[in-house]
Amino acid sequence: MNKIYEKLRAVLRGKIEKHHLAGHKLTVRCKILSPEEAIGDPEDRDYPIIKGKEHMVEAFFEGARGQAFSDDFAEANYQVEELLELQFDSNRKRADFIAGFNAVFRHLGLCDASVHCRDEEPRECAKELVKKIGSGKKILLVGLQPRFLEFLTSANDVRVVDLDRDNIGKEKFGVIIEGSEKTDEAIQWCELIFATGSTIVNDTINDLLDRGKPVLFYGVTLAAPAKILNLDTFCFCGH
Repeated sequence: MNKIYEKLRAVLRGKIEKHHLAGHKLTVRCKILSPEEAIGDPEDRDYPIIKGKEHMVEAFFEGARGQAFSDDFAEANYQVEELLELQFDSNRKRADFIAGFNAVFRHLGLCDASVHCRDEEPRECAKELVKKIGSGKKILLVGLQPRFLEFLTSANDVRVVDLDRDNIGKEKFGVIIEGSEKTDEAIQWCELIFATGSTIVNDTINDLLDRGKPVLFYGVTLAAPAKILNLDTFCFCGH
């Protein structure tokens, strides 16, 4: 099993035991959000979740919400200790675990920004990203997020790799979207890897770590795992 998930499972087990969560038989409910529930009604309509290419899995735990992006999903209910028994052999199971992990940690006050931004906040987030990263850099964007690409290309040299075959080969904001087979080459080229947190769900996150390049992850999926794994994240408008 992936060492990352081994570590997260062990940490979650410790929290369940420390806070006596299993004894209370608390339930994590995972459901799939519609695009409107997940991101609201932004003026821009090119986000993957609006186009139906991604879905937001949301877990509820004692009033706290945790989310994770995934391309594979199913409605599911768990008692919190059942998360510890999941086999992490599919995007669906990994998404359920990560969403539940985020919800439990949010309930315990151990993370924030576990719920996606809405309406025009993705554009505001992209503006803040440019302030954070600066200009004149070679940036590899892993996972096409249109607003980030739009704003990053205004001041930086950007390459994009994406898993969505409908995007690959297309030009977006002056950049040709490349397939995942170009990842190694693009990592060698770039100065900064800026990657979607959903790489922890689709099991490609290890391809980006320990490559000798700084990695900054974006989005709500890594809200709690990043705290455990010591990953740098950016989610300016997350809730």
